[in-house]
Amino acid sequence: HHHHHHHHHHPKKYSSRGVPSFAAVKDDANARDEDFLHKLGVKLRKETGREAKMPPGRVGLFGVRETLEYLMDSNAFVETRVKKYGPIFKTAFFFKPTIAFGSKEAVDEFKSFEASLPADEALPETFRELHTEYGALKQSGAKHKATRKNFSRVLGREALEAYVPEIAMRTEEFVNKLKQRKVPLFLGKDIKRFALKTLFYLFLGKVPEDSIIEEMYLYNAGLLSLGKFDPTFKKGESALEKLTQYVLEYYLEIKKDEAKLNAPEHFFLKQYSEATDEFGDTFSDERVAVTVVLMVWGSYIEAAALMGHSIRILGDKENADVLKKAKEEARALREEEEQTLSTLAQKGKYLLAVSKETLRFHPQTAGGLRVNPTDRTFCGYDIPAGYVLTADPRIAFLDESAFSDPKAFNPSRFLEASKSEDRFFPGGMGQHQCPGINLATTMNVIFLTKFLTTFSSWTPSEGMPEEVPLVQVPIVIIADEYSVDLMQ
Repeated sequence: HHHHHHHHHHPKKYSSRGVPSFAAVKDDANARDEDFLHKLGVKLRKETGREAKMPPGRVGLFGVRETLEYLMDSNAFVETRVKKYGPIFKTAFFFKPTIAFGSKEAVDEFKSFEASLPADEALPETFRELHTEYGALKQSGAKHKATRKNFSRVLGREALEAYVPEIAMRTEEFVNKLKQRKVPLFLGKDIKRFALKTLFYLFLGKVPEDSIIEEMYLYNAGLLSLGKFDPTFKKGESALEKLTQYVLEYYLEIKKDEAKLNAPEHFFLKQYSEATDEFGDTFSDERVAVTVVLMVWGSYIEAAALMGHSIRILGDKENADVLKKAKEEARALREEEEQTLSTLAQKGKYLLAVSKETLRFHPQTAGGLRVNPTDRTFCGYDIPAGYVLTADPRIAFLDESAFSDPKAFNPSRFLEASKSEDRFFPGGMGQHQCPGINLATTMNVIFLTKFLTTFSSWTPSEGMPEEVPLVQVPIVIIADEYSVDLMQ
């Protein structure tokens, strides 16, 4: 039969909206979905008697409106859609039609097949290019497994034990300077710089000069530029080259000298000098250098966002009780002779809970974005090939069955039941979850321990807006211009 005649006779049969409106015909995604539902509907009714249906929500013309709204306030974006449609909905992330979900059932079902989904097509092209072929987000299969295995050598328990004293030392220095200088603290800018220098120290063994630090900011900006003709993309590209070159030269120098390579500050380089790929071959020097750049980038921005949000939230009047408890624990931790991973674990439980609750209360990232390569049923819905699937932590974090009173900042929820833990995946989940969350929370516990025993209170500096200004991508972080005044 002729498809287009069909619309007039039985519009209700296959489309909840009847005849597609003019807007939907112009709109490729909606028209495609209508077509998909119609063809599948005919088949399903014959075979099973059920209707074809997709999750509620809208993609809109080329995903422009959804994407731009998302980029304005990603957390509010998710929240309004969960209220309107429930914990699984249709939208667009980065101009690609997307199904976002976060209910327990959906996440569990997703876990059963997510390993087989390709990751990288879902990312914006500019990000894919600047993330390089060595970046884990672009890999799958054996190659990806090998990359991840090496992560645990530099982000696992043993690695964190090596990093803790160094993080503590640098934190001490940073907060003492703040205390002496008696100037406002910029919760975005200053903490970003501190986190970046600390991570260069942990992963490279030295803090680069300011010009190299600046290149990392340009690289970060380039990752989410809107296209290859965008000047920020070009700057990001040249920044990646300069950063890689800088790290490579240093690494080659260190490698020449066994004693240097074995020095404690070169723990990360030493691990990667022995790292092997999926064929058992040692990583090339260039791959090690690129890995250092990517790992410093991924870790610094997360740690900085977490530290900034923690301070801001603890400074809110309504969280006075939480602040009081956090200060008590920080004081007790300060009395320890030295900070080690085990003293933090035993005596820093509430500060860890504050860190986790910060990640939940003010999520920093989306979940991983994965492309669905074939038509499939998922959670009782029909999903066409080509849709991006994302287990979104922000949807899970609003789930009252896991987090009672989700709009309240309540770290204690992480001390009591394990039911929260099970639904807590701030770095996404599955094959591509962020491997650095434990490093970020460890840095935050050390930072809060020192900060809360140094300053009694802090308030927004004069002239600061009521609403704290945020940068939304690639990670939700406090904007550079926002500062607080510190009281000792």
